[in-house]
Amino acid sequence: MYNMKGLIYGLTLLGAFSMVSCDETARLAKELPGSWAGTPENFTDNASVTATIIESIDISSNPDMMPKGVHGGTLTIAGMLSANTQIVGQPGFVEPLGLTVSGRSTISGTWTVIDDDEVAVSLDPSTLTVSVDPDAVVVNGVITEMNGPRVDSIKPSVASAIGQSLKMALVNRYSAIRKLDDVKIKGPLMKFEIGDTDYVFTRQSAAQ
Repeated sequence: MYNMKGLIYGLTLLGAFSMVSCDETARLAKELPGSWAGTPENFTDNASVTATIIESIDISSNPDMMPKGVHGGTLTIAGMLSANTQIVGQPGFVEPLGLTVSGRSTISGTWTVIDDDEVAVSLDPSTLTVSVDPDAVVVNGVITEMNGPRVDSIKPSVASAIGQSLKMALVNRYSAIRKLDDVKIKGPLMKFEIGDTDYVFTRQSAAQ
């Protein structure tokens, strides 16, 4: 009789725990959707380009695409990019040219709440796009009347090359994102960890 009472008590606790856990995952899934803005971060292609990215995440809830009882949806990460590099050996230039470029990136994927403070993320590398505007290439060097036209002529190729370098660096960056740990949303702030790195994002707007 005692064992039966103990079994019933244990099952009751298990059921209560499951209900609380389900409520917490549902709560997190309800708070996530919307637009979130991050802070500047440095990254590199491990070669010659160093860059800064400011990311914004648009999170949407899509219950129709999820199995019953699973909370998740789609997300898109957009990045504002700024990069610096140097090129040497250009005809008409005695010194190396310092280059600064700006651009944008986007990548899309899905998210699923797997615990009360954990979110699984799957980003699709085939959706990654990186664009660098040739007109936004700024050349830092000794510019003269003789080499000035040369500067303008190399901007498109420079923008293309740096764009490819940035894309490779972002492929590495986003392939490492599998899960958001220790997710906490309080007021307009969302905090989480990826690996051993802490992130803070600020809500820009709630989901419509």
